[in-house]
Amino acid sequence: MKKNKFVKLLLLSIISGVLLAVPYIYPHCGIVSLVAFLPMLAAEQIALREKTRYFCLCYYCSFLVWNIIATWWIWYATPAGAVAAIILNALQMAIVFRLFRFLRKRFEGFFPYLALAVMWCAWEHLYQDWQVTWPWLNLGNAFAQSIKHIQWYEVTGSIAGSLWILLANGLIFRTLLNISERRRAKWWAVSAILLIAFPSALSHIRYSSYGKRIASYDKSSAKEVVILQPNIDPYKDKFGGKGQKQQDEILLRLAGENISDSTFLVVAPETFFNPSSKAGSIVENNPSNPTLDSIRLFSAENNVNFVFGAVTQKNYLGEAEKPTRSAREAGPYAWYDLFNTAVFTGRDSSLDFYHKSKLVILAETVPYIGKTSVLGSLGLDLGGGFGNFGTQSYRGLFTASDCRIKIGSAVCYESVFANFFRDYIKDAGADLMTIITNDGWWKNTSGHIQHLHYASLRAIETRRDIARSANTGISAIVNQRGDIISPTPWWEECAIKGKLYPNKDITPFVRYGDVAGMLSCWLSVAFLVLGIFVRRRKIS
Repeated sequence: MKKNKFVKLLLLSIISGVLLAVPYIYPHCGIVSLVAFLPMLAAEQIALREKTRYFCLCYYCSFLVWNIIATWWIWYATPAGAVAAIILNALQMAIVFRLFRFLRKRFEGFFPYLALAVMWCAWEHLYQDWQVTWPWLNLGNAFAQSIKHIQWYEVTGSIAGSLWILLANGLIFRTLLNISERRRAKWWAVSAILLIAFPSALSHIRYSSYGKRIASYDKSSAKEVVILQPNIDPYKDKFGGKGQKQQDEILLRLAGENISDSTFLVVAPETFFNPSSKAGSIVENNPSNPTLDSIRLFSAENNVNFVFGAVTQKNYLGEAEKPTRSAREAGPYAWYDLFNTAVFTGRDSSLDFYHKSKLVILAETVPYIGKTSVLGSLGLDLGGGFGNFGTQSYRGLFTASDCRIKIGSAVCYESVFANFFRDYIKDAGADLMTIITNDGWWKNTSGHIQHLHYASLRAIETRRDIARSANTGISAIVNQRGDIISPTPWWEECAIKGKLYPNKDITPFVRYGDVAGMLSCWLSVAFLVLGIFVRRRKIS
């Protein structure tokens, strides 16, 4: 009998895991997240009353199922990384839920559910800045494909969406629990309806009004952008199958066929140039390279600005000691850094570099404790252009000299981090944004689609137009209310042309940051301290 009850609790938890994954793999299903926790909360209620042992296995399985269904595609890029990301991310979620259970054993009513929402929000806030981080499944991201419900992210940011989702689940569960126990449920139901309907209704109104604002923009202020999708297979061609000269010809042909006299900016994908293609290196101290020279010449001859991705190198000569954490030794008193870089060439032949600074763990960086690499101490060497890129401490911008428009360029993974992305606008003053990425590593799975729609979240939070170039797709323009415009087909060589509208307005989220996350951190500490000093209650 006990075994059957445990299986029942496990099945309820797994149902929650499936429901939590649904918004990440099916469009317009963000609303499912508002009820996704209900089966697991029901299982927790039963486990608490019946003092079920090992219930931790049930809710860990729930989070494990969610992570597997939503992010299994990481396997294509790195099997070991996929296993680590899925297991460890689910474990952290389970720890937050365990703290909720700790408070459930001490407090009656809605307080523990409020604490769960607050603690989860605090974890997501802190997780964005940890050395080993994978915030892909932040709960607020569940509405990335349901943007009409979340225009209010411009005020709070997407992490407050996690708070909203968990509070909605808690209120709905308390409503259903009271009904099942034949207690008054009216005010619980009213509270749940208001919590869900009010922000959503305001968001739909804001979506409509912002659409009218976009339509009213002075058309003369629009900047024409051409977004290139060269579609070079990252597994077979990009890093050795096709020579860099051949790749250059593809890119410049696409650009030449699609630009016009009005084109302001051309955007090409991440790591378009890579030294593994035996084309030398782009050395920032002495920037001369066939690929760089040909793109600079194209910019000057066609009077366009150009952003493209490259692995670049910076040399340090006469340095007796390692100048940066990521530097590699080139010889006596000589070091160099490699960077995953967004390169800008201006109409006036100007040249600028921005170094990707949110790096993918294991693929682009290895964790450090102090000055020692955790993996390096184990004798692991990921080698080549992978494993240990350098970073920069500030968000750099590219400035078009003829009109002083400031262009930010987030490189791939950086577009997942809300607080990091806002720094392009708050600290650096970006008027327009670009996102350059590869996305071909994950093949034709939900991974590249999720990544595309996360750009919608960043556009809403900052109210900036975004030109997104992905090597194998999906490339698109994302407007200031998060609409994806002119998306390209997956795995097809193509280019798109469209309009970007510079914007200098600052949203509350950009100005103040993740206030909900910061406040949640302090409240979480207070709630847990309170829980320590409150006696364990008797549960009947």
